[in-house]
This record gives sequence, C-alpha cells and structure tokens, in this order.
Amino acid sequence: MPQDTLKHVSTLIKHMSLAEKVGQLFVLGYAGKDTEYAKSLVRDLHVGGFYLTHDNAETPEEAYALTSQLDYEAHLRACDAPLLLAVDQEGAWGVLVEHTTTGPGNLALGSADDLALTKKMHQVLGREIRALGFNCILGPCSDINSNPKNPIIGVRSFGEKTENVAAHAAAAVKGLHQGGVVSSAKHFPGHGDTGEDSHRLLPTVDKTWDQLQRSDLAPFQSTIDAGVDLIMTGHILYPHIDPQNPATLSKKILQQILRKKMGFTGLIITDSMNMWAMRKNYAPAEAAVRALAAGADLIMLSEEHYENQLGNYQEKQRETIVGVIHAVERGELAESIIDTALTRVLSVKYKGEAFTHPSRFVRGALQSGEHQNIAAECAHKALRVLRNHCGAWPLKRDGFTLAGASNPAMHQLVTGTRGIGPNEPHAAYEVFRQELQARGCHFKEVRYELLDTLLAEDSRVRIELPLVIVTEDYPLPGLDYDGDQQAEIVRRAVAKFGDSVIVIALRSDYELAALPALSTYVCSYSSRACSARAAAQLLSQDLEISAANAEPA
Repeated sequence: MPQDTLKHVSTLIKHMSLAEKVGQLFVLGYAGKDTEYAKSLVRDLHVGGFYLTHDNAETPEEAYALTSQLDYEAHLRACDAPLLLAVDQEGAWGVLVEHTTTGPGNLALGSADDLALTKKMHQVLGREIRALGFNCILGPCSDINSNPKNPIIGVRSFGEKTENVAAHAAAAVKGLHQGGVVSSAKHFPGHGDTGEDSHRLLPTVDKTWDQLQRSDLAPFQSTIDAGVDLIMTGHILYPHIDPQNPATLSKKILQQILRKKMGFTGLIITDSMNMWAMRKNYAPAEAAVRALAAGADLIMLSEEHYENQLGNYQEKQRETIVGVIHAVERGELAESIIDTALTRVLSVKYKGEAFTHPSRFVRGALQSGEHQNIAAECAHKALRVLRNHCGAWPLKRDGFTLAGASNPAMHQLVTGTRGIGPNEPHAAYEVFRQELQARGCHFKEVRYELLDTLLAEDSRVRIELPLVIVTEDYPLPGLDYDGDQQAEIVRRAVAKFGDSVIVIALRSDYELAALPALSTYVCSYSSRACSARAAAQLLSQDLEISAANAEPA
C-alpha cells in the first residue's frame, strides 16, 4: 500500500465518528427503484456500498443514472471515499442481461478450456459493467463442482477438476482487472461440494484440512496470486476445521487460513447475511458483529428486501448497523477491529482506478460486435459431443422432430428470480428453435403440452424420427428448475424410441448419470442465448466441431 494513501486514510479515520466508520463497512441491497432511499443510506447511515440488480435499474440509461447519483452522494460526505457498487455479472448470473454481453458462463469456459478466451470474456464483462458505472463484479465463482447435485453452483463453476478451475479463476481475475473493475472470488472456502443451497439453510461440508488444501482452496489461492481484490465468504459449516462456526463467522477460516496460510491481504466480504443459512441461525446484528470479529471487512445485506412479507427490511438494515455500533460502545466488539477493516476498505477505494466514475455513458460500449464475437467463440468452443454410440451424429439438417423437455411455465422463475439470477428474456429452447428456423432447417415440433400424449405407451401419435429433445437448467437462488422432470421425459422417450432420441443439452452434463440408456448427447454447458445459437448452428452443420470434441461412432 502506498504510504501517502495509508497516511490519508489514517488521518480520515481519526476524524470519523463511530457511526461513520461502521456504516462504511456495510454493502446493502434495496428494493426496486427507490433511489431516494439508497441516497438516504449514504447520507444518514454512511454506508460504504451497494449490491445492485436489475430490480434497481432495468436499462443501461437507468443504471448509469443510478450509479452517478450514488457516486455524487458519496462525495458529499466528509469521508468522500467512493462507494463499492457491486453486481453479480458472473456469466451464468447477470444484470441487464438483455443489454449486456454475458457470454456462456463459467462452465462453458471451462469446457472450452482456453485460458486466453476466459480472460477475454471476463474483460468484456468488466468493460461493459464499468461503462454503466458499476465498479465491482462479484466473481469469479471459484467453487469446484465436486458434487454434481449441488443446486446452486453448477454452470457458475469452471468445472470439476481442481487444476482447471484454479487456472480459469486466475485468468478471470486478470480479465476483470483489464476490464476496469475490481474482482471478488467466491464462495470461500468452497461451495461446490455442498448438496444444499445456502439461500435456504446452512450446508455442511465434511472435509479435512488436507482435503481442502488439495481441492477447494486451490482456486482461491490462484486468484490471490492473480491479485484478486475481494474474497467472498460462504455460509458453510466445516466441522473438521471449526465445528462451531460457519466460514463467515470463523476466525480459524478467515484469519488463520485465508489471511495467514494463504496470504490474502485484500478485502473479505460476506455473502448476503440475509440468506437463510444466516437468518435461521443468528440474529442479524449478532451475525454482523461475529463476522467482523472473525475477520470480515465488509458485511453484505442484499436479500432481505425479497422477503418483504416477513417485515420491514429497511428497519432491519438500520437495526443491524446500529447493533454493530452498540456492540462497540458496550465493549463487545473492539473499535480497533473496525479501524483495521476500514483501513483496508478505504485504501482499496482511494487507490483503485475502478472507483473513478465514468464521465459519461457510451451505449456503443455494450454488446459491440467485438464483444458478441468473443461470446460466440466461447460458446462454440465449449460444445461437446459426449455420446455418439450409434453414429446418429452429425444429424441431417432436415427431417427430424424437435421438442423441449422443460415446462415453459418454469421460465417465469428465470425471468423473475429476485433480480440476481439468469433473467434470460427467452428460454434457451426458444432461442435454439428460432435459430434453426432462421437457418432454414426443416423439422416438425412437438410442443411441451403434447409430450405426455406422444410418450404414452398406447399413443398412436406418429412423428418423424429422430426425436431431438432439448434440456436446459438454470442455477436459481432459493428455487429449483425442473431438471428431474426433464430427465424423466428423456427416459420415457428413450424407452419408446430407443436410439432415435438425441439430446441437445443447453445446460451442464450432470444429467447424463441419470440417462444410461441414451445413445446420443451433445452438450453446450450453458443455457445462455449465445450457447443456444451455437448449438443450433452445430446441428444445422454451419459449424464444424473438432474431432477432439466428438466421441467416435
């Protein structure tokens, strides 16, 4: 840290009230487009940042106006440090999805396995988000997909192999930095081996220190070596490491492991303290105090406004911040802990180029031809033919039947899930079908509502084979997509039509374990639109897939 920055920060902290200091350690979310409330948090509670979603800004113009107003408000304070304006633009999850280039997401990048391309794609994410005035992307997701049944990581991870995830996570950090934003590896020390979603309850991972060192910690170490700015904690219990405290509240995990053993000197930010993993087990202010005492620098409260029916979230935010202030006043939390965390936070903000708000918004900075080409290249290189037992692939472009295995009603969850999920305006199946039509493919379609009739044992419905079934999946916070039902549709189809069934998976390949009788399977590792288009191009034979990516007949 430059001495002049440290000296400036030290002088500031000496003249700040306790309320000003504590407020700076909070990153808050808020409901809808209530910008006046957000500005009041800056003025009255001295908050240090915001977790923003497309609930807060639906268009690029709204996003730039919002970040500009918040940045201006912050600079009116005696401590004029800029705000941390953070978003979940990680590829699989995103904001302003219709207006930005998300690419196919991390699992597809892991499948493509081109570190230069991963870096390029994350540079695109950073550039576009930076153009809107945001300065932090809460990524890369550095979890390893150790458990294929994990309900919340999936396509957000770079994959199952420790060394690959580590390499791509480091490349992503470098790309985000080149894109002009600060980065945040998550969810430390690893959420990939859980069978539960921490939005719902507190997961437990039964791994020893040696097992963690060999697997989950490696990607985080690689991001630290690459200069990651923040590391986000996971609300997960590791009983072999700390049997009493989840990682977010554990001194052993945050101080002894992350700080001392791994050498991380950046900012430790908690995952949302309003996820049920925390809320079901700890009072809000108590959890915040314990996280700060354990070594967290920033407390994030980013989900309670999605639970408005349970009470006034604005009052909960105020009570949590005031609760920390009172804990310091009562001697339950040392003020020196607050000062140490604040020194780190302000030093990052004052020396970071990312925290200079862009002077104007240039719409051409979003979804440029260059950015779209990079996303398309990522999606194309990710495609894999994982099964081709009967030589049914490549498929002739004409004369087949197409069906989507996902209930169209499920897509309402994708477009409306709290502003922090995939939020794709169109289902992957619809993008795939439309792309096939645009490329002149001739096929018949069986709509979802007729699938049950088609697959009934006594059905007399006749179709033109082969039957191409599209599956898709989305990691939804606190919700489930209909993956099990889709797999059942595929199993019924195989039972009836045998080797004439071909699955195009616009998702991860983890469903394959449940489909042992299926002969032909092509996977994109993503449900993003760019991947749906790439898969359609592959089927229509406008895109060649390398022999290395295809299983021989």
